[in-house]
Amino acid sequence: MNAISVTLLSLLIGLLPITQGHADTQYEDVLLKKIITAYQLKPYQPKTVRFGSEEKLGRALFFDPILSGPQGVACASCHIRNIGSGDGLPLAVGLGAFGLSNERISQPDAFVIPRNTLPLFNRGSEDINAFFWDGRVQIGPDGSFESPLGELLPKGFDSLLAVASVFPIVEPDEMLGHSRQKVSSTKQHGDLVTIDGVDNNYQARALNVFENLIKRLTNYEDISLSDTTKQYHELISDTHPDIPIEEISIANIGNALAAYIRVAFMLNATPWDRYLQGEIGALTINQKRGAIVFYGKGRCAVCHSGEQFSDFRFHGLAIPQLRVGKHSPYQDYGRAIATGMSKDRYLFRTPTLRNVYVTGPWGHNGSFTSIQKIIKHHINPITILYEAEVQDPAQGQFSGRILSARSKILAEIGILSDTDVENLTLFMSSLSSSYTLSDQLAIPDEIPSRNTLAITKK
Repeated sequence: MNAISVTLLSLLIGLLPITQGHADTQYEDVLLKKIITAYQLKPYQPKTVRFGSEEKLGRALFFDPILSGPQGVACASCHIRNIGSGDGLPLAVGLGAFGLSNERISQPDAFVIPRNTLPLFNRGSEDINAFFWDGRVQIGPDGSFESPLGELLPKGFDSLLAVASVFPIVEPDEMLGHSRQKVSSTKQHGDLVTIDGVDNNYQARALNVFENLIKRLTNYEDISLSDTTKQYHELISDTHPDIPIEEISIANIGNALAAYIRVAFMLNATPWDRYLQGEIGALTINQKRGAIVFYGKGRCAVCHSGEQFSDFRFHGLAIPQLRVGKHSPYQDYGRAIATGMSKDRYLFRTPTLRNVYVTGPWGHNGSFTSIQKIIKHHINPITILYEAEVQDPAQGQFSGRILSARSKILAEIGILSDTDVENLTLFMSSLSSSYTLSDQLAIPDEIPSRNTLAITKK
């Protein structure tokens, strides 16, 4: 469906009154049927998956701090199954912190990552063509994997998710760490960086880290193996029986992580999916009215489209910049750092809306503590920008810049009442569902290193 058709349909839906009375449910269902046909909406169905040797290897790696420089943080430290597959914090907290979620905030010397942790729900979907808020790992025009390593990206990755899975490992504040001349032992990259002078050379450092991480995991140059190494040898051999241990690559590690993430964070169908399958009673009357707003005058479906409710493109919402910025105080240039183009400043990838109810705080820097507030910000950013400036006057210096980058699409949102916003929020609650995989399989009882700091069960 092209953009003009979507706009015309939205205008028509926005003009239709929602009547009150006994026939309410029938009216909403008739209108939603027209919307479903016009947008060619299809219910999402989780795929049947197996939990085999590669997924077991990926599970061990996901929960094992052995992937970080000082071995003090794991993927699971910030991606927690029972906290919306994120960490529940406005901004992620990296090296130097211990524990999970709010426990990590209490340690003042830890590195703050100036972006909100993105959830992992359904990240194995083939619809996803870009990862991270700035899309620095993406599918290129020719179908190739594009990343900060450019043509130096090692061969052998099976998917874009596999490529994205290894890049947090090379981020100094997240998992890698810095040189011992700069930081304490809990934040050092240790044996993962062995070439002098690469701290400021991203590509050289990343390739050095990948090589040394394989050595750390396999220890193939030493005939005396620790229990940890022996277990990783066993997990790797079960997954790749035809590959000698000394030929295992970072791509194999990324593929294993992706295999685990794909099945561990896959979601079941939602009430909205059941409604699309014909189960009329799957939604409440107000959720149905919210769906009409979503696909109508709210214009939400222009960007939040497809099974995953995202176009995976980049838009500006004019979200206030925080004192802790990604690139400097009050500055997160977003997409521009990935593309090198000034026109992409302050643009961020459209987040998916599946399980959006449990992924707060919301926004690229976690500025929003309620879904209603971020919806209203889509309609009118001035209120939040003014509030931010009152709290911190220095933010006002940047309001004009980020307003200039606000997506023109947002100007087409119809006038929404408080009732519309509430119904829209209720519709988003119908996009919630549970995992297909049980905690028993998704969360290990132990891992090869025996370091269980990131393991938690409900």
